[in-house]
Amino acid sequence: MNDYPTWRQTLLRRAKEEEMKRFRKAQTIQRRLNEIERALRELEAEGVKLELALRRQSSSPEQQKKLWVGQLLQLVDKKNSLVAEEAELMIMVQELNLEEKQWQLDQELRGYMNREETLKTAADRQAEDQVLRKLVDLVNQRDALIRFQEERRLSELALGTGAQG
Repeated sequence: MNDYPTWRQTLLRRAKEEEMKRFRKAQTIQRRLNEIERALRELEAEGVKLELALRRQSSSPEQQKKLWVGQLLQLVDKKNSLVAEEAELMIMVQELNLEEKQWQLDQELRGYMNREETLKTAADRQAEDQVLRKLVDLVNQRDALIRFQEERRLSELALGTGAQG
């Protein structure tokens, strides 16, 4: 590390910090996905109980049936909300994966660009060009993902179904 100038040490430190941020974010997302999965299983089990109660108690008072149907609709609303949150988290996972790939390609490209131009072989130039194309493609993928998220949020707002969370 002492062989590197101060600016390179700073770049390496910042890169490590960004990597740790992505890692912590991925852990947080994974924890929440696990919580959602557990909650969905619990809602499903509760829904099955309510449905069975409704089917078995055909002679129950109308008031009781309305209560069960209301509870069932609340479960469906909770489930829909959790599924929407899960979809949003999966998009965030895709975004994190693209960020990580972009960081790796950036590092690879810097390696090529830091070489003296006179020392580069034709294979080096071709590899550098290929990494640059991959990087541009990846940036376009991230841009498309961001546009998709924005369009989704706008349509949720227009429909008045913004995800709670």
